[in-house]
Amino acid sequence: KAHKRPDKQNLYGIVQGGLNAKLREKNLFEMTKRDLPGYAIGGLAGGEDKALFWRVVKQCCDRLPKDKPRYLMGVGYTVDLVVCSALGCDQFDCVYPARTARLGTAI
Repeated sequence: KAHKRPDKQNLYGIVQGGLNAKLREKNLFEMTKRDLPGYAIGGLAGGEDKALFWRVVKQCCDRLPKDKPRYLMGVGYTVDLVVCSALGCDQFDCVYPARTARLGTAI
């Protein structure tokens, strides 16, 4: 059994599908059949057109359980943190702090 510490760790299912709404819907349907502690939204690079990126995040947040964490993987811009929080995301990992430091820019 791969998940040896369920009392101390959560195993999230990662919803994939890129910008393709039909693939996302199929993946959301299959992933939410599993009663997981949380769900991640993956398969986005962060460089997509904002309207398309946010459309996918909204599609996922609308279909994922509201009583479980919704984690958006690979956020790269502060505006996405704000907008995606409003769309329903609860958790993020973000390249913004590292990129800001690497490029020597101030917030």
